[in-house]
Amino acid sequence: MHRPLPSVTALARFSFTDAELASACLALKKETNWQEWINQVELHGLSGFVNKHLQEHGLPIPDELRLPLKALKVRHQSAAAARHTALREIDAAFKAGGIDYLALKGAALMPHLFKEDYLRPMRDMDLLLKKQDEREAAQILRNIGFDLPDEQPSKFMRDMHQLPNATKTIDGFKCSVELHRDGISREVVGHLFYPESEAVLQTIEWDGLTFNAFDDVTMLHQVCRHLEGLHSGGVLKLINVMDVIGLAEHVLKNGNWPHLASSYPHVLITLQCLHLLTPLPTSLKNELDLQAPPSMTGVGEIMGSLRNALTTTRPLRERAQLLLRPSDWWLHLYYNVSPQKSLFWVKWFRHPLRVSNWLARRLYSGLMGG
Repeated sequence: MHRPLPSVTALARFSFTDAELASACLALKKETNWQEWINQVELHGLSGFVNKHLQEHGLPIPDELRLPLKALKVRHQSAAAARHTALREIDAAFKAGGIDYLALKGAALMPHLFKEDYLRPMRDMDLLLKKQDEREAAQILRNIGFDLPDEQPSKFMRDMHQLPNATKTIDGFKCSVELHRDGISREVVGHLFYPESEAVLQTIEWDGLTFNAFDDVTMLHQVCRHLEGLHSGGVLKLINVMDVIGLAEHVLKNGNWPHLASSYPHVLITLQCLHLLTPLPTSLKNELDLQAPPSMTGVGEIMGSLRNALTTTRPLRERAQLLLRPSDWWLHLYYNVSPQKSLFWVKWFRHPLRVSNWLARRLYSGLMGG
């Protein structure tokens, strides 16, 4: 599966130490395929940070790429303005209808952590609802001009943790919203429903718009579960890696690390795995007491979707390899196994059983699903 270029990975940082900046510049000087480089920068949601780093540090990037990078920044600023308009409309309509919601992932993290809207592009805005409000909330979106299908596009998706995408074009940009009944995908362990207590909530402010989100520790748990799951196109976007690392720094700085470690230990393992992809900031590295990283195959390479493995024209043996033998790095990440520990049990028991479950669910959906 797709693995980002070293010259792209090196730029997935909120800020640089002197050593990190020198390493990033060295990786850029070694780059030869600049078309692939800028394609990956955009694919991984990093064009905003590349512009920021370029302005602050004068990175060794060809002059002919500076104008396209600025154009991407302007585009993402305009797209963010359209999303803000969309969320403002939704917020007003939900409040008028007595619907409570929480912003998840990028919709909460952009104003809370990234601050500048162009730095955190997003495909859609994810909103978590109370289960009993799902149908009414969907109708409210339709009433304010969103196109929201009545059913999922396939039987296999009928028990998804979210409704089909709701879309509306605003100022030329297609704004997508996903209404969630569960903050965690069915592909990973656990559930995260709308909380019964306000103790795990915080208020987020985005350019005059105020809404609720999970507190930092719970939010970090949720974005880690998202990161640990399956991703469309077999691509783990580096902007999502930055979500986790940046929020983990925030939790540590605010003194909430003991609560995180006791409540959601899987986050610590996720951070250990991410350290192999892009070295963690010194504060997190020290807190996790990370030793020299072990040698591991496939760092940054994730398992693709079940659909891709089943529909590819590759020989049966290669398709079985895609399903049953993804990279060691992804197996550590997905099954929350420390990089220091063996994958024997995962490779020979847990993962084959999980794949069997996925295949059985798909078969059931095709034969019996309504």
